[in-house]
Amino acid sequence: KTVYLKSLNKFDLPDCYRYNITIHYDNEAHDGQLLITLDVHSKKLVCTTNVVYSDSNKIAYACLQAVNVIVILICSASLLLCVRSLIRAQTLRRRTVKFFATYYNKKLTLSDEMEFVDFWYVMIAINDVLIILGSCFKIQLEQRVLDGQQYNLCSALLGTGNLLVWAGVLRYLGFFKKYNILILTMRRAFPNILRFLLCALLLYCGFCFCGWVVLGPHHIKFRSLSMTSECLFALMNGDDMFATFAILSERDGIIWWFCRFYLYLFLILFIYCVLSLFLSVIMDSYETIREIHEHGVQPGELQKFIAECSDTATSTAYLEDDQSPKRSKTSIVADCFSCFRRRGYTAI
Repeated sequence: KTVYLKSLNKFDLPDCYRYNITIHYDNEAHDGQLLITLDVHSKKLVCTTNVVYSDSNKIAYACLQAVNVIVILICSASLLLCVRSLIRAQTLRRRTVKFFATYYNKKLTLSDEMEFVDFWYVMIAINDVLIILGSCFKIQLEQRVLDGQQYNLCSALLGTGNLLVWAGVLRYLGFFKKYNILILTMRRAFPNILRFLLCALLLYCGFCFCGWVVLGPHHIKFRSLSMTSECLFALMNGDDMFATFAILSERDGIIWWFCRFYLYLFLILFIYCVLSLFLSVIMDSYETIREIHEHGVQPGELQKFIAECSDTATSTAYLEDDQSPKRSKTSIVADCFSCFRRRGYTAI
């Protein structure tokens, strides 16, 4: 049994745990390598010892709970606004597809239809959901409604949500031409990166299975498929190379020679070829972005249609009363797209 003493305030009272500890010695292969694993299973208990606590910090506790509630309310409002914007964008997309099919007898391409999906809003909605759930867990943990075993889930939700929040700050840099090069390059290179990684993943899986099957019984770093993948990924980044080569003894004969050939081939292919080509894919996208900044980009059907309308946001074209001038259906739909001009990062 263990009593976990913390800061001994109202938020961090002592916790009592019962630990079941198991040490497992694995010599099943009888190959001279003894695997030792330690398994620890904890169970939270109700502390029976009387805890005397002088409650002199009610204001701090109330402020902490108020901050949690404010965070939940702000994230809830942000989530509702993002979902509303995404729904309205899809409504506009359906109307636009119908409009082009009716009046122009054209079908919008997939890239044109994707203009109606703002992935920044999708990411913001996801991080709002994560922070709301994490804050709810945090409140229940502080009120001791949940046991301490939920701390890991709470920290994972809040940590991931915090990561997405900081990533979302890049959205605002996208409105500045000098600071959005990272966003534009990643956006341009993303499809090519996925295709490249698919091909590289197939080759990587081949090396993983080969190393696991051949070297698994002889090399501790290739004992399981997950350990093999971790070892190869570390080697690909130049980590712990000598130890990987030196673990096997020359007395293993053909296995020793196979290990050398296998590792040298993997390192040559993935360090000198795959990683170099991966950087080339990103650099090619960067050069393409530079050319687009200098010479412009060929507009699609949707962008050409938007360019036909020259009315600003303060124009009388947006009036809806009976005295507003008569307008064609083409100009009405074109006005709906005026917001695209203010999205600097979608121009490329």
